[in-house]
Amino acid sequence: MIGARPSTLVPMTTQVVLVGLMGAGKSSVGRVLAARLGREFVDADDAVVARTGVGIPELFRDRGEAAFRALEATTLGALLDDVRPKVIAAGGGAVVTAAVRERLRRSDVVVVWLDVDPGELHRRVGHDPGRPMLGDDPSAALRRLHTERSPWYREVADHVVSAGDGLTEQVAERAVAVLRRTPAVDVPDDRARVQVELGERSYPVVVGSGVIDELADVLPRGTRRVAVVTQPGVVAAGITVHPRLPHTVHEVAEGEDAKTFATVESLCRSWADIGLSRADAVVAVGGGVVTDVAGFAAAVYHRGIPVVHVATTLLGQVDAAIGGKTGVNLPEGKNLVGAFWQPSAVLCDVATLATLPVREYRSGMGELAKYHFLGGGELDRLPLPQRVARAAGIKAEVVSGDEREGGRRAILNYGHTLAHALEIAGGFDLRHGEAVAIGLVYAAELARVLGRIDRARVDEHRRVVAAYGLPGALPSGVDRDELVGLMGRDKKALAGLTFVLDGPDGVSPVTDIPRAALDAAFEATEEGR
Repeated sequence: MIGARPSTLVPMTTQVVLVGLMGAGKSSVGRVLAARLGREFVDADDAVVARTGVGIPELFRDRGEAAFRALEATTLGALLDDVRPKVIAAGGGAVVTAAVRERLRRSDVVVVWLDVDPGELHRRVGHDPGRPMLGDDPSAALRRLHTERSPWYREVADHVVSAGDGLTEQVAERAVAVLRRTPAVDVPDDRARVQVELGERSYPVVVGSGVIDELADVLPRGTRRVAVVTQPGVVAAGITVHPRLPHTVHEVAEGEDAKTFATVESLCRSWADIGLSRADAVVAVGGGVVTDVAGFAAAVYHRGIPVVHVATTLLGQVDAAIGGKTGVNLPEGKNLVGAFWQPSAVLCDVATLATLPVREYRSGMGELAKYHFLGGGELDRLPLPQRVARAAGIKAEVVSGDEREGGRRAILNYGHTLAHALEIAGGFDLRHGEAVAIGLVYAAELARVLGRIDRARVDEHRRVVAAYGLPGALPSGVDRDELVGLMGRDKKALAGLTFVLDGPDGVSPVTDIPRAALDAAFEATEEGR
C-alpha cells in the first residue's frame, strides 16, 4: 500500500521526533532522551530561529502563520533528511501542515506524542507572553488546540507517552521504555553490574531497564519457593515479579509507620503458616520501607533465610537496598532495632522509577545528593542508569570494606544525623530524602563553623541540593533543643554527639561537637529559609 510503513525493512538511520502541544515538555524531555540514547538533540523551533535570525513571536507577527509554517516544514524536513541520528523536538503546530504529517509517517521516523491535558498545559504556559497562539484567553485556546490537533498527533504517532505528571527525567524514561520496544531505534544497553565483595557472602547489584526480569536468575541455587513482600502502591503501579517458582505475596502497609515490630511479627507468622523454611527465599519488592522490614524479618525468621531485594524507588536503588542494613523504628528513634543481613542479590530496575510520585522521586534525589560528596562528582550530568550505578558502586565499595559500620561505612550517613532528628520530631511534612538534603546543608555549615571547609564548599552543597529541587533550609518552628537531644540519641553516637562532616581529607565522623557550633550552624541553615 502506498504510504504505508514497511514492516520488514529497517532504515540505516531512524530519527526520533517528539510532537505535542506547547508546554508538553518536548524540548526538556528531548534533551534528556537524547542523552539516554546517545544522540544529538535539536529543537526545530530553535533551528527555524537560527535559519532566519528572527524569533518565533516576531515571525508570526511580521510574516504571518502561513509563512512560518512553510519555514517550519522546510527546516524540519532538512533535519529529518540529515543522516546523523537525532532526537528532534517538533514545533507544537508542525502537524498542522499536511506535508509535515506525510514526512513524519515515513519509515525513517519514529514519532512519540507527549500528551498533556489542557488544564496542565495552562498551568505550565498559560501566562507566557511569548506564545502567539494563545491570544487573550489562553485556557480556551489550549482546549481548542488540543481538540483540533489531537487527531493529527494520533495520525503521525508511533507511541503516545503521558507527560502530564512526573519530572522531566521520568517522562524521558517512559519514552525510553516505548522506544526499547521499537526495532527501528537502537536503544543502548544501559545495564550495569556492581559486586559487593564480602567473601562467600558477596552478591551482585544489577542496574538497568528491565532487570526485574532477571529475578529467577539471581535467586539462590536450590530455592524451592518464594515469599514476595511488597506494598499496595507497588502493586497498583503494575510492578510485579515473576520468580518462576511457587510463591506467595505478602503486603505491608505504606510509609514509615509500617516499620514496626508488629509488621515483622505479622510477616514471620504468615511465613510460618505456609511452612516457609531455610530452603526458601524472601523477595522484597519496593522501596526502603519494604527492604528494611522484609530484610529484618528474613534475618530473624528461622535465624536467617535468604532475601533478594528488588528496589523500585530511587532511594531504595541508590541506598536502602544495598549493604544489608535492616531494621524497624521505635518511638525513640529511627532504625534503632535491626540486623545486618546481606541480600543474595539486588535488582535496581530504573524503568520502575518512571511512575513514582514526583515527591517520592525527589526524595531519592536526597540520597543521590549525598553521593556527590562521597566521590560521585557531578552525578547530575550522568544519564539516570549511570547515575544509579555510580551511586550503587560507591556504596558497594564502602560496604565491602566495612560491612558493619565499624569505621569508614559511617560516611554513608552523611547528612543523616539531623535528617533523622527532623523525621522523628515530626510536624514538618518531610520525606526522608528531603530531610537528608537539609541535613547535608546543615552538615556543611557545621563543618564551616568548625573550620573544616570554606564557604565555597558550602555553596557547592547548596547548589547540588537546589539542582535536585530539594529544600536546603530548616523548616519553620524547629525546636533546637529537641533536635539536639534527638541527634544525641542517634545510633551513630559513639562519644558524645557524633556528626559525619566534610573536611580537607573528605567526609569523616567528628565527635564531641560543642553546642555553640551546633547553634551557629542552625542559624546559618535557617538563613536559607
